[in-house]
Amino acid sequence: MSSLTDLRLDPYPWYAQMLESSPVVFSPEFGAYLVFRADDVKKVFADHQTFSSAVFDGLSQDFPFENQLTGMDPPRHTQLRALATHAFTPKAVMELEPRIRQIVDRLLDAMFAKEEIDFVRDFSVPFPISVIAEMLGIPPEDFGRFKGWSDTTVEISERLLTGQTEALPEHVAAFDELLGYFRDLLNERRREPKGDLISRLAVAEVEGRALSDTEASYLCSLLLVAGNETTTNLLSNAIRTFAEHPDQWEKLANDPNLASQAVEEVMRYRTSVQLMFRLVKQDTQVGGVAMKAGDRVAVFLGAANRDPAKYDRPNEFDITRPPAPHLTFGHGIHFCLGAPLARLEVTTALKALAGRVSAFRIPEGSDLEPLTNFNLLGLKRLPLRIERRDSGRPKS
Repeated sequence: MSSLTDLRLDPYPWYAQMLESSPVVFSPEFGAYLVFRADDVKKVFADHQTFSSAVFDGLSQDFPFENQLTGMDPPRHTQLRALATHAFTPKAVMELEPRIRQIVDRLLDAMFAKEEIDFVRDFSVPFPISVIAEMLGIPPEDFGRFKGWSDTTVEISERLLTGQTEALPEHVAAFDELLGYFRDLLNERRREPKGDLISRLAVAEVEGRALSDTEASYLCSLLLVAGNETTTNLLSNAIRTFAEHPDQWEKLANDPNLASQAVEEVMRYRTSVQLMFRLVKQDTQVGGVAMKAGDRVAVFLGAANRDPAKYDRPNEFDITRPPAPHLTFGHGIHFCLGAPLARLEVTTALKALAGRVSAFRIPEGSDLEPLTNFNLLGLKRLPLRIERRDSGRPKS
C-alpha cells in the first residue's frame, strides 16, 4: 500500500489496484477491514444493525463522542436527527438561495481584488462557514473562531480512529471552548429566542423530554463541522479538478446550466470524505470475507465512486456524464443531513464563477499540500491565476 501521505493527495491509483485485486481486505495499518466496491460499501451503510456507527464509544474519557450524532445508532440517532432534519429539507434550503448568492458575490469581489489569489483562503473556507454560522445564529464577529474549532474536531476524530486515545491538552481546551460557547448561546436563546437554528434546538424535545445542554451543544458542533468542512473541500476539489481539465471548465463557462451536473461529477470524481468507519456488531461477511463482532470496517467512498462495475470510464472527469448516483453523502440512515445545502452552495458558487471567469490555472511549480487528515481529500491552499471575462487579463 502507498503511504498515507501519498494517498492524501492522489489515492486513486491505489483504489484502482484494490478494486481489481483486493476489494475487501484486512489492513494492520488501519486496524480495520477495508471495503472498496460500491455494492459492498452500500451494504455496510445500509445494515446498521450489523455495522454500528458507534465506533467512538468508550475510546476516550476526554472526548465522549458517543454524544455525536454520527456516532449513534437507533433509536437515539433517529430521535436526535429528526430535530435537525427540518432545517435541511430541500424547501428550507432553497429559501436560503438569495442570501447564499449574496455571500458568494461578496467573497468573489474580495478575492478578485487581491494581487495573489489562494482559493482555499479567499473563498472555500469563509464561504460555507458564513452560511452555516448564519443558519445557526452565530454573531458575525465570531465567524473567525469557527474554522479553528472545526479543524480541531476533525483532528480529534482522526486521532481516536488511529488508536491515539490520549488527548492532547490543546485539543481538550479547544473542544471545551467550543461546547462552552454553544452552551452559553443556547442559554441565551432560551431567554431571548430568535428565528435561528440554535433557538429551535434550545427548546427542542425528544419524545417529550427537553434536550440536555450536552446533547444540544454536541448537535450544534456537528452542524458546524459538517456544514463547512466537507463543503470547503468540495469547493477546492472542484476548482483543482477544473484547472486540470480546462476543456470541462470551458463547457461550464459556456453553459452555466451544467453547474448542478458538474457538482455531482466533482463529488464522484474527487470525493471530499474518502472513508468512514463502522464497528461490526455480529459475525458477518462482506464480499466473501468473514468478519467477527468487534472488528472495524473502513468503507472507501472515494473508491466506490470510481468502481468500474458501476461507472463507465470511471477515471475520466466528464460534467456531461449521464446522471450516475454516487456515495459521497453516504447511504442509509446516516445519509448526510446537509446534502441539499452543500449541493446548493457549490452549484451557486460554480454558476457565479462561470459568469466571471473564462479560464484559470494553477501556477506552474505550485506545491499542492494535502490536508493532514487521512480521511479527507482536500488542499491546504490552492493558488490560482484567473482570466476574468470582463478584463481578459490574468489575475494571480
